[in-house]
Amino acid sequence: MAQLQNAKAKKKKGGNVNRRNVWLLVATTILVIGSIFMFTPPQEKINQGLDIQGGLSVVLSAKSTDGGTVSTDDMEKSRAIIEQRVNALGASEAVVQLQGTDQILVQIPGLSDTETALSTIGKTGKLEFARLDSFTDSDVKTKIENGQYGTNGTITDDFGNTLPSGTVEHLKVDEGTYTPLITGNNITKVDIGRASETGTDYSVNVTLDSEGTKAFADATKELASSKGKIVIILDGEVQSAPAVQSEITGGQVSITGGYDKDEASAMETVLESGSLPVSFEYAQSQVVGPTLGQDALTSGVLVAAIGLALVMLYLLVFYQGLGILTAAAMAVFAVLYLGILALLSHFGLFSLSMAGIAGVVLTIGMAADSSILTLERFREEIRMGRSVRAASITGVRHGILTSIDADLVTLVSALTLFFLASASVKGFGLTLALGIVCDIVMMLLFKAPIIRLLAPKSIARHPGFWGVKDCEQAAPYFQGEKPAASRKDVKGRFIKLDINLLGYRKIFLTVAACAIVVVVALVGIRGVNFGIEFVGGTSVTFHQGGNDVTTEQVRSAFDAAGEPDAVVQTTNSDGQAGFLVRTTDTSAESAATAANQVADQFGWDSESFEVTTIGPDWGTSVIQSSCIAFFVSLLLIIAYISFRFRDPKMGVSAVIALLHDLVIVLGVYVLVGREVTPNTIAALLTILGYSLYDTVVVFHRINENMKAEAPKCTFATMANHSVNEVLVRSLNTSITSLIPVVAMLIFGGETLRDFALAMTVGLLCGCYSSYAIATPIYVMWKTREPKFAKLQKKYGTEIQRWFLNRLPQAAAATATAGASAPAAGVAAGAAADTQAASANTSANAAAQQPATASAQAPATKPANHGGSKNKKKHKKVQG
Repeated sequence: MAQLQNAKAKKKKGGNVNRRNVWLLVATTILVIGSIFMFTPPQEKINQGLDIQGGLSVVLSAKSTDGGTVSTDDMEKSRAIIEQRVNALGASEAVVQLQGTDQILVQIPGLSDTETALSTIGKTGKLEFARLDSFTDSDVKTKIENGQYGTNGTITDDFGNTLPSGTVEHLKVDEGTYTPLITGNNITKVDIGRASETGTDYSVNVTLDSEGTKAFADATKELASSKGKIVIILDGEVQSAPAVQSEITGGQVSITGGYDKDEASAMETVLESGSLPVSFEYAQSQVVGPTLGQDALTSGVLVAAIGLALVMLYLLVFYQGLGILTAAAMAVFAVLYLGILALLSHFGLFSLSMAGIAGVVLTIGMAADSSILTLERFREEIRMGRSVRAASITGVRHGILTSIDADLVTLVSALTLFFLASASVKGFGLTLALGIVCDIVMMLLFKAPIIRLLAPKSIARHPGFWGVKDCEQAAPYFQGEKPAASRKDVKGRFIKLDINLLGYRKIFLTVAACAIVVVVALVGIRGVNFGIEFVGGTSVTFHQGGNDVTTEQVRSAFDAAGEPDAVVQTTNSDGQAGFLVRTTDTSAESAATAANQVADQFGWDSESFEVTTIGPDWGTSVIQSSCIAFFVSLLLIIAYISFRFRDPKMGVSAVIALLHDLVIVLGVYVLVGREVTPNTIAALLTILGYSLYDTVVVFHRINENMKAEAPKCTFATMANHSVNEVLVRSLNTSITSLIPVVAMLIFGGETLRDFALAMTVGLLCGCYSSYAIATPIYVMWKTREPKFAKLQKKYGTEIQRWFLNRLPQAAAATATAGASAPAAGVAAGAAADTQAASANTSANAAAQQPATASAQAPATKPANHGGSKNKKKHKKVQG
């Protein structure tokens, strides 16, 4: 009776679990359908950055207020303020750079309304408050007193009719005809709100600093009795002139002037960024094409698609049926990801650039990584003796926890870059952070439920199809139920005999140190070849040929003219197609010579182009903010890893390995003479994510194994075994990430190869450094601790290579207990094959260390949590 009740209880519990998994899959289906609806078609629903889509190019000419020459400092300050205003418009991938001595070039992706751009980015933003009684122009003073400072604008049509324009024309006042009471420098905060509860107009509300608050309070105290007015002036135009009813001491002031929401938001942006030191006027505008070129973009997308198809094929070959689940998980991830990008694009909060594509590539790779980690842990726990159903619960849980740990470390870096950096680095941080969130959602809502639903019946009944048959066949060997003469006796796609990676730790670290010294020497001797975005150069505008010549042809022509790193865009000004070419040549004369050669090649008029020197896109402020964001992210990574694994040594070791990877990639660029561009920076940031992911996976397993009680080996031996436990999954994740990148490097367009080269080198370095740098540094550091120093003194300095997840002496004892005398001799030979260094201790160790589950391997402890049936079986084997 009791057994029947227990059976019913188990069945009910299993039914509840299945229902929960089904509901999670239903929720996933709803999200997928909603995402597909949201991003279809993607080329229309997802905003594209300037380097992919092109956009509006506006040239602003500076005018000094006193008629003198505009200083370099004023121009750089103006550039920084305009860049801040453009970013506030949501155009985070815009180009803002100095051009000549008195112009600023602004290129905004996807924007075609010149007036909207100019009304915000080029406005001086000089805000002043003045008492009406300080005005010296009696005519202006009378108009303000009568409320005639804001009239409805009019337009005249082709028939001479005067019609309202719908805009408000503000009264203009000359500087010097009034005494400013407060200026924009006294503003500490700006926001917008309704001008009144019943009206439709909006107001701009400002908060003053202590100096402005006192001056405003003193003035309103004097004017309250006479109901005097305070005039609010922006860029020489009267916005409003409220009468003072009482003393205002709080420093809160509202600016009204019949603004709609867009106008109020534009003014808010202008006031928040500060006033420009000089005034600007509209010089010219034109529509520019993408810097990548449509051909390059198409080939890049095609190559990436082929690479992903090869990844899917590799997963199917290696994991068989489980590879199908991985492919499905990546598809779910991609759909959810595109849905979020489309949603943000709808609200004007996202534009996809080359740096953003780098973030997408990284997160797709991380989605494959998380799936592979989960599958490998699932397979591992089956080898450790669990049933398929039990492994689908504990194995999937452990795999997902490892993935989430790695994701969260990368998320710390992504959010730091997003909040502290600027320019394209900010876009990279955003896409990476969004991808990490999608990856975690995919694992929890899709990957875990689908495996748990399929495990009890489909996977358990058809292990060959699902790719777990080799794990089931290996389980008796790993549990000690069957003796193995050598690793060749156990078939399967996993490591049977540990590779002695940490035995070569001093060699690895010596090679890494020498490589860094060589890179430093190369940089000192040859220098770094920075692109035009960092050092400035020359801009050549062609007004011919846009209809008959492609960007690739123009790029090849400049290469032949001695400018191999030219950045080429198509242009369209007043219906006339042409090209905008930027080169690294800082001499306008030599750039003009190259331009003449190109014009002659295509038969263009020598008068059809203009040459102008330009400043860098990545000015001092952008580089400084990006460096600050990078170093802050390193500190936060150390802090997070230290807190998560309760060991600061892990965090420091991970960051050292990461810096090694970045230095090596830079060294390769210097060695081959490639130009460092923003695409390179995007690739370096991508490497940061990959390197951290691999390292955290290794550290997570070491941390897990450290929790086992009474380890019967040195810390180095345990760490080496931990590395071997995750080696296959790390190699698979690196291969799946490397395939599409190598395809892009070989077959992609020239403009994508900077990104692909850095990614290829970085992926190789990231995988290598996790095992050859981060782990060795951590092990050597950790071994110095008293607890582990005692273990090393007791067991020696040699690394013991585990055989079938057990220490070699324990494996030999198990093989001897389960075999005949001749077989025992073979088992002893296997032990010698497994670990030559343990030959002098194997006989005594076998007698002193029974092959219990706890003594065999700390790593097997997580796999032995699962059911009393397994525990009884282990006791029987151990007896």
